[in-house]
Amino acid sequence: MKIDPRLKLEKIAGVKDTRHNLHNPYLDVGNKCVVVTDGHKLVKIPVELSDGDTSGPIPLEVLKDARQRKLDNAEIRLNGDATLVDNTTGESLAHYARPVDVKFPDYKRVIPGEDAPILSIGLNARYLQELALALTTIGGRGDNKKEPIVRLDFFDAARAVKVTVESEPDRIGVIMPCALEK
Repeated sequence: MKIDPRLKLEKIAGVKDTRHNLHNPYLDVGNKCVVVTDGHKLVKIPVELSDGDTSGPIPLEVLKDARQRKLDNAEIRLNGDATLVDNTTGESLAHYARPVDVKFPDYKRVIPGEDAPILSIGLNARYLQELALALTTIGGRGDNKKEPIVRLDFFDAARAVKVTVESEPDRIGVIMPCALEK
């Protein structure tokens, strides 16, 4: 599988979750994608498969290793174990054991279908994160009942999006929509 190692999939994986099947991303060979979830959020990334890749968990450590080595486009061979490969030389750089007997959730049931959305707007992800940090006291990953909920109010595709915090409704942020490429 070839994947951009700059993608920080560990930010989505349920590494502290008691459900071990959420600790690592999952390679779905049939759909040529990597999926990672913690049960609250999910990311699906298309990938180019390597010969012999098999569906199953991808150890987070191999993705972090590829990023630390600053590989432009990491190849991770997933047939038995997980092998990090240097794309330019074909040399095996590291091997990681893949978890066995792990049943990944049926992610396809969670992703919205191909129906037309009610409203589509573009938001700069960094701006949204900065607003969330300015409006809340986010303490990291923990009990989601104690972490603040950020509410986004959409009015139409041309107007600003109002950002508020459910527990502190007087705190208000605004983020301007971005043009979506057609």
